[in-house]
Amino acid sequence: MSRIWQKGRKFSNLAAANLSSYLFATPAFVRFIPTDRCNLNCAYCWQHDQASEDMRLDVFMDCLNHAVRLRTGLITFLGGEPMLWEPLFDAIAACSQRHILTDMTTNGSCLNSHTLEELGRAGLDYLNISVDGLAASEVSKKDSVVRDDLMTELRRVRAQYGVHFRLNAVIFKNNFEAICNLLEYTHEQRVQISLGFIVPPVNTAQGSSNGIHFNRGDEGLLQTIVDYILEKKRSGYPIIDPDSYFTGVFRFLRGERFWDCNYPTRYGWINVTSTGRVRSCTKAMDELDYRFVDLDRGKIAELRRIYKEKVSACNVHCYSNCAYDSYYYTHHKGEMLKRVLKRVLYSKALPLPANNGGS
Repeated sequence: MSRIWQKGRKFSNLAAANLSSYLFATPAFVRFIPTDRCNLNCAYCWQHDQASEDMRLDVFMDCLNHAVRLRTGLITFLGGEPMLWEPLFDAIAACSQRHILTDMTTNGSCLNSHTLEELGRAGLDYLNISVDGLAASEVSKKDSVVRDDLMTELRRVRAQYGVHFRLNAVIFKNNFEAICNLLEYTHEQRVQISLGFIVPPVNTAQGSSNGIHFNRGDEGLLQTIVDYILEKKRSGYPIIDPDSYFTGVFRFLRGERFWDCNYPTRYGWINVTSTGRVRSCTKAMDELDYRFVDLDRGKIAELRRIYKEKVSACNVHCYSNCAYDSYYYTHHKGEMLKRVLKRVLYSKALPLPANNGGS
């Protein structure tokens, strides 16, 4: 079966999944966290647990088969670091065989010519690589894209297998210069990037890294950072987050509630842990008393109510760029279409449309 035909089947399935989500509130999107283990220890991150057990492949397959019954159209693999999970390639291939789009976020440390080839053969569709700079630092060791000619290999698997890739980076108090250098690199390489401000853990028991989080006393520095990012966006740099995410950081620091996390809505994600149970949010590191394989429309409605209650308490304390972007593009469909168009143009190295301040 040709790659174009396979992609067509996947996107057709995603369209049906979105329609089912709109009509019946079924989960069009499911995130699997097959391991909470991570091989890095970034100072700002608490989303890992070295003592956790990995998901068994048979547990994943049971969940995948149930996701098919629930009309899921996109499955994401997260962690921890998902590339530490031994059955990863088999799991992605199983999704591809069921015409489900797949997406993975990784710290990039396990990416090389061999693993990229395996991901391509398995049918991975989207690869998000967390990169915090062009060199490792005391805060983060995520600098994979400039090592071992990785960018060349990423372009190869994109051309050969259609694996689209982009970068994710975080902004903290003392890495402005690193972000500037990284943005120049993405502009030169024509690689899209998402930028997010780090915030302290929602649960204080998860710890905090003093000295790298922004507070209201940093508004001058933040204004410099925001102005720089917006100027680069206007100049055509491949930053995918909407302008309002960056300008809104001041409202976030003032404790305002000005955006709504999508988790409680029909467009929200369902997160599945290594035990096959539901996690309320990837940042919460919790496990609810719901097995994914037991979910039906009634239990999903119950979960939405639980999510709504949890989000009402934590939304004002969270400024995740992935959650904000989901909220923004859900309410600005035209901007979402432009974002998809830009991704296609970047993958084909074609001229980009002018940026008008949205995405």
